[in-house]
Order: sequence, then C-alpha cells, then structure tokens
Amino acid sequence: MGTVEGKKQEKRRALLEAAYDLFLERGAAKTSVEDITSRAKVAKGTFYLYFQDKGAVMQALLGRVSYQLLSNACEAVEKQTELENFPDKMVAVIDHIIEALRKDTLVLKFLEHNFIWPGLDQIEASREAEPLMRKLLNVVLTSPEMAGRTEREIYQRITALGSMCMSVCYSSVLEGKPDDIEAMKPVLYDIVRRSLKVEK
Repeated sequence: MGTVEGKKQEKRRALLEAAYDLFLERGAAKTSVEDITSRAKVAKGTFYLYFQDKGAVMQALLGRVSYQLLSNACEAVEKQTELENFPDKMVAVIDHIIEALRKDTLVLKFLEHNFIWPGLDQIEASREAEPLMRKLLNVVLTSPEMAGRTEREIYQRITALGSMCMSVCYSSVLEGKPDDIEAMKPVLYDIVRRSLKVEK
C-alpha cells in the first residue's frame, strides 16, 4: 500500500514540477495540459487523476510557492532578535518576501498578484491549521496590536495588507510604477505599520 501511495505522490510531484517549470519558461496561458504531461513523462489521462484542470495545478503551485516564500521569511525574521513588536516583525516578513521576489522576477511574474496566505482559510473553516500557520496565527493573536479583533478581522487585515504589498511589489519591480521598489518600500511599510497600530 505504501508503495502505491508513494508512486501516486511521485506522479503528482512530477506533474507539479513540470507545470511550474513550463509556467516559468513560457507562462501558464501558453502551456497546455499536453505540454505538462509530456514534460512529466506521464500519460495525459494521468493528469486528470490528480487535477481537475490547468487552473487546479496553478492554484496548487501558487499555494506551494507562497508557502515557501512565507516560511523562508518567517525563519529569517525569527533570527532577528532585535524586532520587538508585531508591526516591525510583519514589515520584516514582507520585506524578506519582496527582496526574494526582486531577485527572482520569474517567480514574481508567476505569482503576479496572487500571493496566497497558506492555510488561513482552512483555519476559519475547520479551526485547524498546519504548523507554520498555527505558529503565525499565535504570534498575531497574542500581539497587543491585534487585541480585541476577531480572527475574521485579523484575516481580512493581513490578507488586504499582503495583497496590497504584492501588487506594489509586482508593478514597482517589473514596471517601475508608480516608482521603483526602493522608493515605494517606505510608503508601503508606513501603511502597514499604521494599519497595525494599537487602537485606543
């Protein structure tokens, strides 16, 4: 049983990796299911055992890439012991993600504006979360800045800030609009800090 399950996971992983490489090389719009299965060296029918369509692969990849970026950022920020309050930690996480995307514009193009805060929707739906999100949620909920807010309000605030930051990162890094990313960072981070200030 373990061997069958292992082979299934291997095929799914091969499809995801093939799709990711192709999406980075030529974009999702110019990549077909046949391209993905050919690159993964599996039959076309195998694709549909794991994914409903190309959009489902895209969602899985967006989640995976977002999770890795967030995980790396959190790990880096945990080592910065001088960060004392939640807004500073949040800005540091965002800055780490922006810097990673600035260095890898192919990944930024792939993500576009679609950074996914992994698992936050599952927390709401099932009261469960995988370890990274459980840890993050605990940091957020215990911060004085979030005191008195419901989980729903926190989720809304963080996803709105994350979406705004991704949008600015995308247009500033790739298009230089409304300005380059170095000029936009102070503006962005001021907005983040203001929106996370303790309400009196």
